[in-house]
This record gives sequence, structure tokens and C-alpha cells, in this order.
Amino acid sequence: MKYFIGIEIPKIYKTKIEMLRAEFKFFTTEPHITLIPPPALPDDDFFIKEIIEICKEIPPIRVNLDNIGQFGKRVLYVSVDSPDLISLNDKIYENLNLEKEKRGYTPHLTIAKERRGKPISFDEIKSRAEILLIPAPHYTINSIVVYHQPKERSIYVPYMKIPLNQEER
Repeated sequence: MKYFIGIEIPKIYKTKIEMLRAEFKFFTTEPHITLIPPPALPDDDFFIKEIIEICKEIPPIRVNLDNIGQFGKRVLYVSVDSPDLISLNDKIYENLNLEKEKRGYTPHLTIAKERRGKPISFDEIKSRAEILLIPAPHYTINSIVVYHQPKERSIYVPYMKIPLNQEER
């Protein structure tokens, strides 16, 4: 089974993104901020014990969703400003001895992603996103979510929510 670690977003903002995706017939895993992408994690969930231990040391994290951005012509996203999220990403990679991506970690919330054989109109989606999604919220996360892919080529679904240390506020 494949896994990734993500961050939940506020429900009202999640709903706005889901409505935008539906408008453009883009259906995928629920809106989230990816913390550790699928290729980095092992296919066995033994790593979760270590993630739980790491999270016991991490206080709630402030997340500022920002502007609409793009990775080339493939991914449209909402940018994320959160130095503590970057630190958590580094800590997980280090503690689990995972191989880092060459391009580094850029926290973001994917709105739409082009897939082979399914072109999307980035300019149209981007102009709608700027109306529907900006200004974006600032909020505090109190947990992370491990997502899994139940079967090959299916969307990822929540597998386990892991709380952060609530005592260190």
C-alpha cells in the first residue's frame, strides 16, 4: 500500500476547492497540504510509530495559505507560508532516513494537476481560483494525517490522524 503525509485545511476552504474542482471536472484526493509525498515513504506502515513519536515533540503549527501559484503548466496551487511546516518536513525526513527530493520541499495546496490525456485549462481555473480562494485563510494545525491508497490507481484516503503536542502552546 502506498502512503503520504498531509495537513488538513479548514472545512469551508476545503469545500470551496472541491466546488472549483467539480466545476472543471477535476476529481482526486481531498484537498490537503502535502507534508511527505508518496514516493518518499515505504509501502509498509511501520513508519507510523516513528511519526507518532515525532509529533509528540511538535507544538501546533501556524499555517498561512497565500496566493495562487503554478509549477510550470502542470500544477496549479495555493502557496503555503509556514516555516514550522518546513521544519517538520525536515525532521521527518531526517528521523526516518528518507531520501529527499532534489527540488526541495515547497509547501503548497494543489488545486488542479494536469494528467496524461486529460488537459486542463489553467488560465480559466486560475482566474476562477483567484476569485473563489483569495484571500486564503491563516490557521493553526493540531494534527497531521497519514493517507493511503487502498488499491493501485485509486485516490488516497485518510488512514490515520496523528495529534501534535497540545501542551506546548
